[in-house]
Amino acid sequence: MGTGIDKVAGTAAFFTLNALFVYYSIWVLLIPFVDEGHVLHNYFPAWQHAIRVPVIIMIIWLTVILTFLGAIMVKSR
Repeated sequence: MGTGIDKVAGTAAFFTLNALFVYYSIWVLLIPFVDEGHVLHNYFPAWQHAIRVPVIIMIIWLTVILTFLGAIMVKSR
């Protein structure tokens, strides 16, 4: 069984990631169909960033994971 702090951390992570998912989904799926002058555009960055930001995060994530795996492989020799 998890401790109280584990449950709080898990709940916070769950709701944070769900909020980010909803925000990103609205940004990518809804905002391109809303008129440019609409007030909703004030809450979202430019649509070009909808692709650039996840690609940059993925590249950084893959670099960290592959570096970690490479270090483990070298260390195990």
